[in-house]
Amino acid sequence: PPRLWQEACYLMVENQEFDSAINCMIEHPESAWDDSKFLDCVVKVRNQEYFYKAANFYLEYAPLKLNKLLTVLAKKVDHARVVQLMRKQDQIPLIVPYLKSVQSENIAAVNEAYNEVLVEDEDYEALRTSIDEHDKFDQIALAQKLEKHELLEFRRIAAYLYKKNKRFAESVRISKSDKIYKDAIDTAADSKDPAVAEELLKFFVAVEDKESFCATLYTCYSLIRPDLVLEMAWRNGLTDFAMPYMIQYMSHLHDKVKDLEDKLATKEEEAGDQDQQETFMSPPGMQMLTNSAYNPGMDYQQQQYMMQQQQMNGGMYGQQQWQ
Repeated sequence: PPRLWQEACYLMVENQEFDSAINCMIEHPESAWDDSKFLDCVVKVRNQEYFYKAANFYLEYAPLKLNKLLTVLAKKVDHARVVQLMRKQDQIPLIVPYLKSVQSENIAAVNEAYNEVLVEDEDYEALRTSIDEHDKFDQIALAQKLEKHELLEFRRIAAYLYKKNKRFAESVRISKSDKIYKDAIDTAADSKDPAVAEELLKFFVAVEDKESFCATLYTCYSLIRPDLVLEMAWRNGLTDFAMPYMIQYMSHLHDKVKDLEDKLATKEEEAGDQDQQETFMSPPGMQMLTNSAYNPGMDYQQQQYMMQQQQMNGGMYGQQQWQ
């Protein structure tokens, strides 16, 4: 009889038959279910399938208390499976508090479910925070979804996601289409790719945005070739806007050449000092041998000539002594 299910459940709890007690409350909630008793018993069951049966039961019978149940079970359930369960019922928005409480574990299914809710709620600030703090989710898929969003801030997040995934050209494309030129310039600089920076520079010349042209030269200074800058400035009357870049480039070029000259001069001095030291340290016999007629490095005629000179000098020296 219905009036005895509560008593039967009580006996099951006293006998520590928690699986049976949970099953009894799920099947006979009108007479046997009690929220506090259920939450106390559900964490003690042996069969983990009762965790997900309990979630389904609360979704149907007490949906407003579902987050409380999931919070109690947070350390025991598979969060991805819970998300899948709620997604089948199209009830993801109902478990947002639970998703926020477990998002610190950085699980892809949880992150994607929570981000979907934020997009639907048009909460771009919370979405940006979620993306920065929890990176395990399909970022390209979200970027592709957001780049078509009607709100500008969500399109900016799409460009940001492309930038994080090193798809700089696509990020710059979105920023240019929305005329958020600062984001486009910063992305080009972060790309470290001369092709991206030069393409953006040509775009600013085409749309006649002189200030952005100058800002790109400043921010992407190391990525842009000076000959390209000079040509575009000369052809489009942008010499004044390109002049700060050229002055800076000439200054850096002068410093590099000066540094190179100093290094070469130092090396030449060191080489000269080493040659002098080697000459000074050579034995006297080696120096005489170098100049003698018996040096094997000389050919036959040179040796004969040297021997004649030595004989003549020797004879003259003997005559001087005799006198």
